[in-house]
Amino acid sequence: MSIQMPTRALALAALVLGQMVAQSAVAGGVADQFRGGAFGLPWNASKSAIQAKYPGGKWGKDDAGRDLYCAASRQTILKLPPQFQSRELCMLMGPDNTLGAVTARVDPSLASLLAVVNRSRTTLGDFDSVRRDQNAIQSKYTYMLWTRDRPYLVQVASANDNDGNPVEVTFTVADEPAIFTSGATAVSNKPPGR
Repeated sequence: MSIQMPTRALALAALVLGQMVAQSAVAGGVADQFRGGAFGLPWNASKSAIQAKYPGGKWGKDDAGRDLYCAASRQTILKLPPQFQSRELCMLMGPDNTLGAVTARVDPSLASLLAVVNRSRTTLGDFDSVRRDQNAIQSKYTYMLWTRDRPYLVQVASANDNDGNPVEVTFTVADEPAIFTSGATAVSNKPPGR
C-alpha cells in the first residue's frame, strides 16, 4: 500500500501538471499578448509615431503597394534568449493609415526557426492555418498562422533555399488578418477520431 499511494500521487500530479501546461499553452492567446499593439507600438500608431519610436529606417512599399517602414532593431520575441532577437522590424500600414502589422526578421537559421515556432506554440497554442508553396517538390516557403483571436494574428514564416535551409525567418503580429490569410488552409491539430 505504501508503494501505491506515492504512485497515485505522482499520477495525479502528472495529470494536474499536464492540464496546467495545456491551459497555459492557450491561456496566453494572441489577443491576450498583442491586443494593445506589438513591439512597443499601439495599433493606432501613425507613420510619424512609428518613425519616432524606430528612427533611422526607410519607407517603401510591400508587394501589394502598402506603405512599409523597416528599421534595424534588436527586439526580444516571446521572451526568447538574446540569440533569437530580431535584427530588423518592418511596420506595415493598414488601410486606415495606422499600424496594421509588425514583422520581426531574425537570423535565418534552422535554430531560429525552431525556437520561434516552438515558443509560439508553447505560448499561443498550435497554429490553425498554413500557407505553403504547393507547386514545389520541396516547399520554398511556409507560413504558420494563429488566426483564432481575430482581428489579431500571429504568423511565423520561413523561406528556404534549394537545399531546404532557411534564408528568411520572420515573426509577424497583425491586427489586419486579411493581409496574411489569403490562400491559407485550415490545419487540424486534433488527433484523428476526436
